[in-house]
Amino acid sequence: MSSSEKQAPILIRHCRAICADHVLPEAAIVIEDGLITAMGSDAEIRIDGATVIDVQGQYLAPGFVDVHCHGDGTNRFFDDPATVSSNLLKQGTTTVLATLGYPDMQSGNVDGQLRDFRETTQSFSSSNIAGIHLEGPYVNPKYGAQTNRGVIKDPDANEYRAWLDEHGDLIKWWTCAPELPGAIPFIATAVRRGGVVGAGHSEATAEEMQAAINAGLRVVTHWTNATGNPIAAKYRGTRYPGIDEVALVSDELTAEIIPDEKGLHVHPIMAQLLYKAKGPERIMIITDAGYSREDDPVGNGGQCDVSIDANGDLAGSRLTMSGACRNFRRFTNCTWPELFRMAALNPAVMLGLDQEIGSLELGKRANLILFDNELNVSKVCLRGVFTSM
Repeated sequence: MSSSEKQAPILIRHCRAICADHVLPEAAIVIEDGLITAMGSDAEIRIDGATVIDVQGQYLAPGFVDVHCHGDGTNRFFDDPATVSSNLLKQGTTTVLATLGYPDMQSGNVDGQLRDFRETTQSFSSSNIAGIHLEGPYVNPKYGAQTNRGVIKDPDANEYRAWLDEHGDLIKWWTCAPELPGAIPFIATAVRRGGVVGAGHSEATAEEMQAAINAGLRVVTHWTNATGNPIAAKYRGTRYPGIDEVALVSDELTAEIIPDEKGLHVHPIMAQLLYKAKGPERIMIITDAGYSREDDPVGNGGQCDVSIDANGDLAGSRLTMSGACRNFRRFTNCTWPELFRMAALNPAVMLGLDQEIGSLELGKRANLILFDNELNVSKVCLRGVFTSM
């Protein structure tokens, strides 16, 4: 079809539509020019000349929004963004931030890596990549896997300002350790320039976290992973709060969580604690999915959806967003609308894209997934176009 030809409307019938606060049974939805233009009871919604897709009772939901993803389990974003983007889309991730972590940052050439990524992805006619998440280099070397490689350092104002000047439209998200010298001015600058900043790979105290929140910090990166608390309690048997406890009680903070099948990143009881303390309004489900190469082996240590590095450390995951959501729902018994709030709407809100994506609403992009009761994705729609599975 040429660019001058108009695509026929699409009518999806007999679906169970997962809306923001309820599931609409026996629903129908109309897609025109890549947007949702009608939604309601299947008995009432009709449109002349439409391409009709009868999904026979499958669930329909907004596509997943993954703000923390390094690759597709095999390939790395910063090596082959086209392949990773395509593979993630087939799995239902219709919006993703390509994450460059400190182990893969090249000393003296991070700006070159960003430039190369921009040049490569500019040629994509249609993509699910919404920008970049920099997980570093301003993190604490005491926390996280593979800290002996890549780039880890204290914030450098000349450096990050130069990155923002050249790539500020591309860098949507940062992870840093608030306790590092210069971290608070960095957070304030990044937020002022339109970025989201999360605290991670960190042992920030409650006081340091509050200073970071005052500067604009709004996220805790992969909650309870790569975090610590350096303060010894005054009396044996007591404990002081650190970054993870602050996340639980602070209304300003949203917490990322990696829900792998066996609860290796976050034990199911801890996932339940987060769910009860924060509620679905302040949680984002992520994959932190990695990659593997011959020169940088990442195994799974006998586990199906996590990555174990050569040192035996837990180093991200091999999760899909559907798998992560399946696990979190099993851990917490959350509802379908709550689940997709955490896996689509909340990250869209953080990115400032919630007027366009993240929920089934009139006028929003038709970024959609169809799936069964076990969250097995059967079809994916990006901007009104169904992808091949």
